Amino acid sequence: MTPKEEWLQYSGWISGEEAWLRDRIASLFDIESPNEAQQQLLHMASLRLTLLDLPSAAYPNQERELRALAEAEFGLPPEEDCATS
Repeated sequence: MTPKEEWLQYSGWISGEEAWLRDRIASLFDIESPNEAQQQLLHMASLRLTLLDLPSAAYPNQERELRALAEAEFGLPPEEDCATS
C-alpha cells in the first residue's frame, strides 16, 4: 500500500470539510518535489497515521495542527463541495 493509499484509507476524515482536506492532502503525495509547506503537511499526515495507534494524549493537538496547515495551504472548501461529500 502506498503512503497516499494509506492516508486515504486510514486518515479518519470521511465526510464534509474533512474529506475535502483529506483529498487535497492526498494530492500532495503525487508531487515530485513538494515545497516546504507541502512537505510539512505530508509529515503531519504521516504522523497522524502513526498516532492512531497511540493514546490520544500522546499528541492531543496534532489533528488541529494538521487541519490548520491544510487550511493555510488549500483554504476552506466551497460549501457545495462539503455538502456532496
